[in-house]
Amino acid sequence: MLMPSAYADEVTITSSEARTWANTKGHELILALSEPNLAAKYAKLDDMMEKEVNLDYVSKFVIGKYAKNMTSEQKKTYTDLFHRYAKSLYKKTKMTFDANAIDFKVASVTEHEKFASVICVIKPPKISENVEIQDIPVQFKLIRGNNNRIQAVDVAISDVSMVIEYRKRFYQMIKDERENIDWFLERFEAQVTANEESAATNLANSGTI
Repeated sequence: MLMPSAYADEVTITSSEARTWANTKGHELILALSEPNLAAKYAKLDDMMEKEVNLDYVSKFVIGKYAKNMTSEQKKTYTDLFHRYAKSLYKKTKMTFDANAIDFKVASVTEHEKFASVICVIKPPKISENVEIQDIPVQFKLIRGNNNRIQAVDVAISDVSMVIEYRKRFYQMIKDERENIDWFLERFEAQVTANEESAATNLANSGTI
């Protein structure tokens, strides 16, 4: 399930535009993830994250109802941390595969009044002839974002929305800190810093700095 339409942009995206975006960016993402040089991989993924995902938009959705309890300074701190957080997540897991072994295609596109949703199908490589690997459905929600650019604001893998999962996680973190925003931001910064330090260690060990 993707982000509710109430959070969508006011400018529509045509099926053709959405299909072209998904085809182009989907293959770019697979190539970036399969990059053997870790430093190059991180650079490519960071660039895609900043350009192809509207992180400001996503950060607002994730913090949701708690935004009204935040000062302007706290909002800025949170948004900056969210950008760092988003770019640290894919650096926690060591992932290597052959891009040529991945089959990626756009299955369908649906135009909505204020956004477009694209369902893609990823067929992972076979482990062996005797093991059947199920196709993985991936759904993108696209809006007309920064500088009229088409950008993603959610991705659902096997019907699990990433931004909704992030919101659940963040709401629980805030509740754990007795809804004290400063305490939450301290905890959030510590988590982001730990992710970044782990990524730096992986990079140093790879010898590709």
